[in-house]
Amino acid sequence: MKIAVFMGGVSSEREVSLRTGKAILESLIRQGYDAYGVDLKEDNLLKAFIENTYDLAYLALHGEFGEDGRIQAVLDIIKKPYTGSGVTPSAIAMDKNMTKIIAEKAGIRIPRSYRDKSEIDSYPVVVKPTTEGSSVGLYICNGIEEVEKALDNLKGKNILIEEFVSGEELTVGVLKGEPLGVLKITPKSGLYDYQSKYTSGMTEYEYPAMVSKDVYDEAMDFSQKIHQELGLGGVSRSDFILKDGKVYFLEVNTCPGMTETSLVPKLATLKGYSFDDLVKKIMQ
Repeated sequence: MKIAVFMGGVSSEREVSLRTGKAILESLIRQGYDAYGVDLKEDNLLKAFIENTYDLAYLALHGEFGEDGRIQAVLDIIKKPYTGSGVTPSAIAMDKNMTKIIAEKAGIRIPRSYRDKSEIDSYPVVVKPTTEGSSVGLYICNGIEEVEKALDNLKGKNILIEEFVSGEELTVGVLKGEPLGVLKITPKSGLYDYQSKYTSGMTEYEYPAMVSKDVYDEAMDFSQKIHQELGLGGVSRSDFILKDGKVYFLEVNTCPGMTETSLVPKLATLKGYSFDDLVKKIMQ
């Protein structure tokens, strides 16, 4: 079987995707698979899928045109199997607003949302695009002036405004419908932003998270529920905030990072899986 690892892409998360793809490709080759990498760019975004020879597309793409269902649709049309979630689950999970609506209906606790700035009745609030990841374009606002500035900076994008829930950051990986465990994130800067996520040594990780059994179980349950409710495949990672003993769901990632600082490979070790095991299970 020939495997093409598609990485890069044209989203704001291109550099992270390249690192994810490189790590996956090295793992596949190390395990003896016939694999090669394809760097997706603006000029080959569609051609690369049609003109290359492969039996399986291993998707290492993050963000728009990669994690949002559009690439999955292309692969469905040309009848090529691929890793991860299908078209509809990918598209819905990429939209934070739609995901939150589904999560709430499934009984998952979420932060309060505001439809527009006129509804805001307390601060601070978070303003962020509904379809970006890696904390790109995220603003924490303490007043209407800051909200207006954030909205101006994000002009042209679909926006989510929600209450800022301050607390400990937790994340849970789910592989083939089964939660891997709970990890606690403690950024040294105080904010788990792009720099904290992808700079080695800037964040401390605790796994399994040293939280109460009730909190641990609830985070595991919520992550499994959202994986099932959205019909996700392969691996997903759900992010939460723990405040006053309550777990609040923030978002789910359908193609989480697989870099040296990524969280799912850390969580996989709680089930005894090496990085190579994880790559193989996602492929299978």
